[in-house]
Amino acid sequence: MNIEEVDERDSTWEQHDSIFRVYFAKGIDRAITTVDVSDATFSEVHKWAKEKAADDTLIAIALVGRDARGLKGLTWLFGTDPNDQSAADIEFRMRAEMIAESSSTGLL
Repeated sequence: MNIEEVDERDSTWEQHDSIFRVYFAKGIDRAITTVDVSDATFSEVHKWAKEKAADDTLIAIALVGRDARGLKGLTWLFGTDPNDQSAADIEFRMRAEMIAESSSTGLL
């Protein structure tokens, strides 16, 4: 983890109408269902996803955005794409958090 003190005035814009993509990876085969959720805070989406998930389901949540070219992409906020293999240390840690939460809440 890197921590750097910054000037809070260095940003030029804010967005409050976020779209969150929620992944539900069910069962041993990790069958994926994805939904986009809007008009909600991250905490509301996270709570809803945990309540909706079956006992054998992992959840992951990303912020949906667009790059300078207008192409849609994801910024992972909790967990990571269950279909992808972790390649970097941060991805391993994100996947571990996703699995740990599912285990601690009885989802797995």
